[in-house]
Amino acid sequence: MLLFHPKSLLFALLIASHHAVEAFTTHPPSLSHSVSPRSFLHSERNARASKRKSWTARERDTILGRDGEYFKLDRMRGKIEFGSSSRIQTTLDGSDEASIRRWLSNDEQIATSIWDPKLIKEVEPKVYRLQVMKLMFVTIQLAPHVDVRMFTDEKGSFNLESVAFEPNIQILPGIGVSAESLGINIDVVGELYASKDGRAVEGKIGFVTSGELPPPMRLLPEPVLKSSLSTINRTITNFAISSFQKGSRTNYSQFLKSEKVPTPKSQ
Repeated sequence: MLLFHPKSLLFALLIASHHAVEAFTTHPPSLSHSVSPRSFLHSERNARASKRKSWTARERDTILGRDGEYFKLDRMRGKIEFGSSSRIQTTLDGSDEASIRRWLSNDEQIATSIWDPKLIKEVEPKVYRLQVMKLMFVTIQLAPHVDVRMFTDEKGSFNLESVAFEPNIQILPGIGVSAESLGINIDVVGELYASKDGRAVEGKIGFVTSGELPPPMRLLPEPVLKSSLSTINRTITNFAISSFQKGSRTNYSQFLKSEKVPTPKSQ
């Protein structure tokens, strides 16, 4: 039987914690920086895509009702959840409530406002695939994409909710962990509507990622896990808000111009 001196175990945990923080990085998919596929000999990139059931109002309200970052850890069961919910408000030149409502009814226009047009594509009517930046946490690399349904409700508000996702996981060799065993789930939900004064579009967007921590990572101190996962939250949130602020102003301006173009009269 092998026995570890308490100080030796503590030292090992401190080293693991240090490498956990240093190893966690995020990489936008448009960048050339990537890990060579050869280093991920045990690859689970083709893990089965997951689909979720239809959203309920309570599920949407739970995520959208949060403010800022979210973190929940069940160390005994090895389950972890993290995410973020943020408010969005963007002033639109020449806008009024009626024109914003008309603009929000065009899911294609809003889809390319929410996300980088190079990283999004329509996979079926009113369902768009959003490619998320590449993520790496110690021995696990993900390059997920999320399929999001986008629609306008009877109140004129634009809604989005995830309907499927593919984590695209790769795991370093010798770890003994499969992609399926991580039980990763990604939920995204949001809403947009015209401001009361009709001068801006505002709303909220939130996401939650959950999964199973591999046994070695369950030994990491909670502050280390929170700090590392907070990097994901900030990166994704900042990217989404920045993309929307830039994309919405450009697309709304184009929308107004298209409305002013006279329709050719038939001969």
